[in-house]
Amino acid sequence: MADAEKDTTPVRDHKDFWDILQIVLSPVGGLLTAIAVASLGFIGSRTIERQQANEAKLRLYSELMTRREESEATLRKEMFQSIIGSFFDAGSSSLDTRLLKMELLAQNFHEALNLVPLFQHIQREIDRSQLPMREQREYVARLGDLAREVTRKQMIVLEAGGRRFDWTVIFSDSLLTGAGSQQLEEVELALDGITRRFRVTISTADVNRRQLGIGLEVATPPQPGVEELAATRHAVDFPLGFFSTPMIDNTRLPSDQRVAIVLTDMNDFGATLSLVYFPGSRASLREKPYYEEILRKLADTSAVP
Repeated sequence: MADAEKDTTPVRDHKDFWDILQIVLSPVGGLLTAIAVASLGFIGSRTIERQQANEAKLRLYSELMTRREESEATLRKEMFQSIIGSFFDAGSSSLDTRLLKMELLAQNFHEALNLVPLFQHIQREIDRSQLPMREQREYVARLGDLAREVTRKQMIVLEAGGRRFDWTVIFSDSLLTGAGSQQLEEVELALDGITRRFRVTISTADVNRRQLGIGLEVATPPQPGVEELAATRHAVDFPLGFFSTPMIDNTRLPSDQRVAIVLTDMNDFGATLSLVYFPGSRASLREKPYYEEILRKLADTSAVP
Protein backbone atom coordinates (compact mmCIF):
# COMPACT_ATOMS: atom_id res chain seq x y z
CA MET A 1 0.00 0.00 0.00
CA ALA A 2 2.84 2.32 0.81
CA ASP A 3 4.47 1.44 -2.48
CA ALA A 4 1.26 2.27 -4.33
CA GLU A 5 1.21 5.72 -2.74
CA LYS A 6 4.69 6.58 -4.00
CA ASP A 7 4.94 9.39 -6.60
CA THR A 8 5.05 7.83 -10.03
CA THR A 9 5.74 11.21 -11.93
CA PRO A 10 8.57 10.60 -14.33
CA VAL A 11 11.74 12.52 -13.63
CA ARG A 12 12.97 14.62 -16.57
CA ASP A 13 16.39 13.54 -17.62
CA HIS A 14 16.67 16.20 -20.41
CA LYS A 15 16.15 19.99 -20.73
CA ASP A 16 13.17 21.40 -22.58
CA PHE A 17 13.15 24.30 -25.10
CA TRP A 18 12.87 27.13 -22.57
CA ASP A 19 15.76 25.85 -20.52
CA ILE A 20 17.92 25.72 -23.61
CA LEU A 21 16.76 29.20 -24.64
CA GLN A 22 17.61 30.57 -21.20
CA ILE A 23 21.06 29.04 -21.35
CA VAL A 24 21.69 30.50 -24.79
CA LEU A 25 20.32 34.00 -24.09
CA SER A 26 21.98 34.56 -20.72
CA PRO A 27 25.40 35.41 -22.16
CA VAL A 28 23.77 37.20 -25.10
CA GLY A 29 21.89 39.45 -22.66
CA GLY A 30 25.09 40.31 -20.84
CA LEU A 31 26.77 41.05 -24.15
CA LEU A 32 23.90 43.31 -25.23
CA THR A 33 24.00 45.13 -21.91
CA ALA A 34 27.73 45.72 -22.28
CA ILE A 35 27.24 46.96 -25.84
CA ALA A 36 24.44 49.31 -24.71
CA VAL A 37 26.57 50.72 -21.90
CA ALA A 38 29.53 51.17 -24.22
CA SER A 39 27.29 52.83 -26.85
CA LEU A 40 25.82 55.24 -24.32
CA GLY A 41 29.29 56.11 -23.10
CA PHE A 42 30.51 56.68 -26.65
CA ILE A 43 27.48 58.81 -27.58
CA GLY A 44 27.77 60.81 -24.37
CA SER A 45 31.48 61.35 -24.95
CA ARG A 46 30.87 62.53 -28.52
CA THR A 47 28.12 64.89 -27.33
CA ILE A 48 30.40 66.40 -24.70
CA GLU A 49 33.19 66.76 -27.26
CA ARG A 50 30.87 68.55 -29.70
CA GLN A 51 29.61 70.82 -26.94
CA GLN A 52 33.15 71.67 -25.88
CA ALA A 53 34.12 72.30 -29.51
CA ASN A 54 31.13 74.64 -29.98
CA GLU A 55 31.99 76.50 -26.77
CA ALA A 56 35.59 76.84 -27.91
CA LYS A 57 34.42 78.24 -31.27
CA LEU A 58 32.09 80.67 -29.48
CA ARG A 59 34.88 81.86 -27.20
CA LEU A 60 37.19 82.30 -30.20
CA TYR A 61 34.50 84.22 -32.10
CA SER A 62 33.79 86.45 -29.09
CA GLU A 63 37.48 87.12 -28.63
CA LEU A 64 37.94 87.98 -32.30
CA MET A 65 34.91 90.31 -32.27
CA THR A 66 36.15 92.00 -29.09
CA ARG A 67 39.59 92.56 -30.60
CA ARG A 68 37.99 93.83 -33.79
CA GLU A 69 35.83 96.31 -31.88
CA GLU A 70 38.81 97.47 -29.84
CA SER A 71 40.86 97.97 -33.01
CA GLU A 72 38.01 99.84 -34.68
CA ALA A 73 37.49 102.02 -31.59
CA THR A 74 41.21 102.83 -31.50
CA LEU A 75 41.22 103.66 -35.22
CA ARG A 76 38.15 105.88 -34.89
CA LYS A 77 39.65 107.62 -31.86
CA GLU A 78 42.90 108.38 -33.70
CA MET A 79 40.97 109.49 -36.78
CA PHE A 80 38.76 111.77 -34.73
CA GLN A 81 41.68 113.33 -32.87
CA SER A 82 43.57 113.88 -36.11
CA ILE A 83 40.64 115.45 -37.95
CA ILE A 84 39.23 117.56 -35.14
CA GLY A 85 42.74 118.61 -34.08
CA SER A 86 43.54 119.97 -37.52
CA PHE A 87 40.05 121.25 -38.31
CA PHE A 88 40.45 124.52 -36.43
CA ASP A 89 44.16 125.03 -37.11
CA ALA A 90 44.67 128.60 -38.01
CA GLY A 91 46.11 129.32 -41.34
CA SER A 92 46.59 127.52 -44.49
CA SER A 93 43.91 124.86 -44.94
CA SER A 94 41.96 125.52 -48.10
CA LEU A 95 38.18 125.48 -48.16
CA ASP A 96 38.27 122.28 -50.17
CA THR A 97 40.46 120.57 -47.54
CA ARG A 98 38.23 121.73 -44.69
CA LEU A 99 35.16 120.47 -46.51
CA LEU A 100 36.87 117.10 -47.00
CA LYS A 101 37.55 116.92 -43.25
CA MET A 102 33.91 117.78 -42.65
CA GLU A 103 32.88 114.90 -44.89
CA LEU A 104 35.12 112.50 -42.95
CA LEU A 105 33.67 113.64 -39.63
CA ALA A 106 30.07 113.47 -40.83
CA GLN A 107 30.37 110.06 -42.46
CA ASN A 108 32.14 108.42 -39.50
CA PHE A 109 30.82 110.19 -36.37
CA HIS A 110 27.33 111.43 -37.23
CA GLU A 111 25.73 109.12 -34.63
CA ALA A 112 27.83 110.47 -31.75
CA LEU A 113 28.44 114.17 -32.52
CA ASN A 114 26.23 117.18 -32.99
CA LEU A 115 27.66 118.38 -36.27
CA VAL A 116 25.27 121.30 -36.81
CA PRO A 117 27.79 123.93 -35.55
CA LEU A 118 30.45 122.57 -37.91
CA PHE A 119 28.03 122.58 -40.86
CA GLN A 120 27.10 126.17 -40.07
CA HIS A 121 30.76 127.13 -39.67
CA ILE A 122 31.63 125.74 -43.12
CA GLN A 123 28.57 127.49 -44.57
CA ARG A 124 29.76 130.84 -43.17
CA GLU A 125 33.26 130.23 -44.55
CA ILE A 126 31.79 129.60 -47.99
CA ASP A 127 29.70 132.78 -47.78
CA ARG A 128 32.74 134.86 -46.69
CA SER A 129 35.10 133.41 -49.27
CA GLN A 130 36.30 135.45 -52.22
CA LEU A 131 35.72 132.58 -54.61
CA PRO A 132 33.73 133.02 -57.82
CA MET A 133 29.99 132.56 -57.40
CA ARG A 134 30.05 129.35 -59.45
CA GLU A 135 32.56 127.71 -57.08
CA GLN A 136 30.63 128.91 -54.05
CA ARG A 137 27.48 127.28 -55.38
CA GLU A 138 29.39 124.05 -55.93
CA TYR A 139 30.63 124.04 -52.33
CA VAL A 140 27.17 124.86 -51.00
CA ALA A 141 25.68 122.00 -53.02
CA ARG A 142 28.40 119.64 -51.79
CA LEU A 143 27.75 120.62 -48.18
CA GLY A 144 24.00 120.23 -48.62
CA ASP A 145 24.40 116.81 -50.23
CA LEU A 146 26.55 115.71 -47.29
CA ALA A 147 23.93 116.86 -44.76
CA ARG A 148 21.12 115.09 -46.63
CA GLU A 149 23.17 111.89 -46.88
CA VAL A 150 23.75 111.90 -43.10
CA THR A 151 20.03 112.47 -42.52
CA ARG A 152 19.13 109.66 -44.95
CA LYS A 153 21.35 107.17 -43.11
CA GLN A 154 19.91 108.12 -39.75
CA MET A 155 16.32 107.95 -41.00
CA ILE A 156 16.87 104.38 -42.21
CA VAL A 157 17.95 103.37 -38.70
CA LEU A 158 15.10 105.23 -36.99
CA GLU A 159 12.38 104.00 -39.33
CA ALA A 160 13.41 100.39 -38.68
CA GLY A 161 12.27 100.74 -35.05
CA GLY A 162 9.77 103.58 -35.27
CA ARG A 163 7.02 105.24 -37.32
CA ARG A 164 7.28 107.86 -40.07
CA PHE A 165 4.92 110.36 -41.69
CA ASP A 166 5.67 112.70 -44.61
CA TRP A 167 4.20 116.06 -45.66
CA THR A 168 4.52 117.90 -48.96
CA VAL A 169 3.87 121.57 -48.25
CA ILE A 170 3.04 124.42 -50.62
CA PHE A 171 3.88 127.67 -48.86
CA SER A 172 0.99 130.06 -48.36
CA ASP A 173 1.37 133.75 -49.27
CA SER A 174 0.91 134.78 -45.65
CA LEU A 175 3.76 132.48 -44.57
CA LEU A 176 6.16 133.80 -47.24
CA THR A 177 5.39 137.41 -46.37
CA GLY A 178 5.71 136.76 -42.65
CA ALA A 179 2.10 137.73 -41.98
CA GLY A 180 0.99 134.35 -40.63
CA SER A 181 1.77 130.69 -40.03
CA GLN A 182 0.75 127.48 -41.75
CA GLN A 183 -0.52 124.40 -39.96
CA LEU A 184 0.02 120.92 -41.37
CA GLU A 185 -2.24 117.91 -41.22
CA GLU A 186 -2.43 116.40 -37.74
CA VAL A 187 -1.13 112.85 -37.56
CA GLU A 188 -1.67 110.06 -35.02
CA LEU A 189 0.98 107.36 -34.62
CA ALA A 190 1.34 104.38 -32.25
CA LEU A 191 4.61 102.93 -30.97
CA ASP A 192 5.16 100.28 -28.29
CA GLY A 193 1.53 100.45 -27.21
CA ILE A 194 1.49 104.26 -26.85
CA THR A 195 -0.56 106.38 -29.26
CA ARG A 196 0.36 110.04 -29.66
CA ARG A 197 -1.03 112.88 -31.78
CA PHE A 198 1.41 115.23 -33.53
CA ARG A 199 0.53 118.71 -34.75
CA VAL A 200 3.13 120.67 -36.76
CA THR A 201 2.95 124.40 -37.51
CA ILE A 202 5.34 126.28 -39.79
CA SER A 203 5.79 129.74 -38.26
CA THR A 204 8.46 131.13 -40.64
CA ALA A 205 9.98 130.19 -43.98
CA ASP A 206 13.37 131.58 -45.01
CA VAL A 207 13.67 130.48 -48.63
CA ASN A 208 17.10 132.05 -49.07
CA ARG A 209 18.70 130.18 -46.15
CA ARG A 210 16.47 127.13 -46.70
CA GLN A 211 15.30 127.17 -43.11
CA LEU A 212 11.90 126.86 -41.40
CA GLY A 213 10.57 127.83 -38.01
CA ILE A 214 8.69 124.84 -36.61
CA GLY A 215 6.18 124.52 -33.79
CA LEU A 216 5.50 120.96 -32.64
CA GLU A 217 2.72 119.89 -30.27
CA VAL A 218 2.58 116.32 -28.98
CA ALA A 219 -0.56 115.14 -27.21
CA THR A 220 -0.84 111.74 -25.53
CA PRO A 221 -4.46 111.02 -24.59
CA PRO A 222 -5.26 108.72 -21.65
CA GLN A 223 -5.29 105.11 -22.79
CA PRO A 224 -5.32 101.68 -21.14
CA GLY A 225 -1.92 100.41 -20.05
CA VAL A 226 -0.21 103.80 -20.35
CA GLU A 227 1.06 105.56 -17.24
CA GLU A 228 -0.46 108.89 -16.32
CA LEU A 229 2.98 110.47 -16.62
CA ALA A 230 3.12 109.54 -20.31
CA ALA A 231 -0.36 110.90 -21.03
CA THR A 232 0.73 114.54 -21.21
CA ARG A 233 1.07 117.37 -23.73
CA HIS A 234 4.36 118.79 -25.02
CA ALA A 235 4.99 121.89 -27.14
CA VAL A 236 8.36 122.96 -28.57
CA ASP A 237 9.58 125.51 -31.11
CA PHE A 238 12.81 125.16 -33.04
CA PRO A 239 14.52 126.10 -36.32
CA LEU A 240 14.69 123.38 -38.94
CA GLY A 241 17.17 123.18 -41.81
CA PHE A 242 19.08 120.66 -43.86
CA PHE A 243 21.79 120.47 -41.19
CA SER A 244 19.40 119.16 -38.51
CA THR A 245 19.84 115.42 -37.88
CA PRO A 246 17.06 113.35 -36.24
CA MET A 247 19.29 111.23 -34.01
CA ILE A 248 20.66 114.39 -32.38
CA ASP A 249 17.99 117.06 -32.94
CA ASN A 250 14.95 115.38 -31.45
CA THR A 251 12.40 115.94 -28.70
CA ARG A 252 12.46 113.62 -25.70
CA LEU A 253 9.07 112.15 -24.71
CA PRO A 254 8.04 110.15 -21.63
CA SER A 255 8.52 106.36 -21.62
CA ASP A 256 11.96 106.79 -23.28
CA GLN A 257 10.62 107.79 -26.70
CA ARG A 258 11.69 110.47 -29.17
CA VAL A 259 10.19 112.47 -32.02
CA ALA A 260 12.08 114.39 -34.70
CA ILE A 261 11.21 116.38 -37.82
CA VAL A 262 13.43 116.35 -40.88
CA LEU A 263 13.57 118.78 -43.80
CA THR A 264 14.19 116.59 -46.84
CA ASP A 265 13.65 119.18 -49.59
CA MET A 266 12.85 122.88 -49.96
CA ASN A 267 12.56 125.47 -52.71
CA ASP A 268 10.98 128.91 -53.15
CA PHE A 269 7.46 127.49 -53.29
CA GLY A 270 7.31 124.61 -50.82
CA ALA A 271 9.07 121.93 -48.83
CA THR A 272 8.97 118.25 -47.94
CA LEU A 273 9.06 117.33 -44.27
CA SER A 274 9.19 113.99 -42.46
CA LEU A 275 8.23 113.21 -38.88
CA VAL A 276 9.76 110.15 -37.24
CA TYR A 277 8.55 108.77 -33.90
CA PHE A 278 11.02 106.25 -32.47
CA PRO A 279 12.23 104.57 -29.26
CA GLY A 280 15.04 106.14 -27.26
CA SER A 281 17.26 103.12 -27.90
CA ARG A 282 17.61 104.32 -31.52
CA ALA A 283 18.74 107.81 -30.57
CA SER A 284 22.29 109.08 -30.75
CA LEU A 285 25.00 107.47 -28.65
CA ARG A 286 25.18 110.71 -26.67
CA GLU A 287 21.46 110.54 -25.82
CA LYS A 288 21.36 108.47 -22.65
CA PRO A 289 18.10 107.49 -20.90
CA TYR A 290 17.32 108.98 -17.52
CA TYR A 291 17.91 106.83 -14.45
CA GLU A 292 14.21 106.72 -13.59
CA GLU A 293 13.44 105.39 -17.07
CA ILE A 294 16.04 102.64 -16.61
CA LEU A 295 14.61 101.73 -13.19
CA ARG A 296 11.09 101.68 -14.62
CA LYS A 297 12.16 99.30 -17.38
CA LEU A 298 13.91 97.04 -14.86
CA ALA A 299 10.79 97.00 -12.70
CA ASP A 300 8.63 96.12 -15.72
CA THR A 301 11.02 93.31 -16.67
CA SER A 302 11.08 91.86 -13.16
CA ALA A 303 7.28 91.88 -13.03
CA VAL A 304 7.01 89.62 -16.08
CA PRO A 305 6.40 86.01 -14.91
